[in-house]
Amino acid sequence: MRYMLDTDIASYLVRGDHPEVTAKFTELYDSCVMSSITMAELMYGVRKRNNRALTEKVQALCNLVSVIPWSDEAANTYANLRVELENAGTPIGNMDMLIAASAIAEDALLVTNNTAHFSKVKSLKLTSWC
Repeated sequence: MRYMLDTDIASYLVRGDHPEVTAKFTELYDSCVMSSITMAELMYGVRKRNNRALTEKVQALCNLVSVIPWSDEAANTYANLRVELENAGTPIGNMDMLIAASAIAEDALLVTNNTAHFSKVKSLKLTSWC
């Protein structure tokens, strides 16, 4: 099983403020990946805050965890998800749809603390480490 880290979980790891997440990551880190979309969100946070220590921590996490590039399969999955969620009247944020599409395309379990939000995506496998 591969575990794809959502941005909130990656942020918890960078900050080190959720020991249960850090412990689970330590146990499973060789099976963990992150979407290039999550990396983009982390890099945005770094640029916005312009903090050297934060930059180093984010870079360390990105070097430790395999970053999965955005694929054609993820793009097609995103298009289908977006139409499905809009038609059902249950859209989620675009970045979250991109991350969900990445996890589905990679057949990965999305690790998030936002399971209520992501549970709107019926084909997405979810877990929480919190």
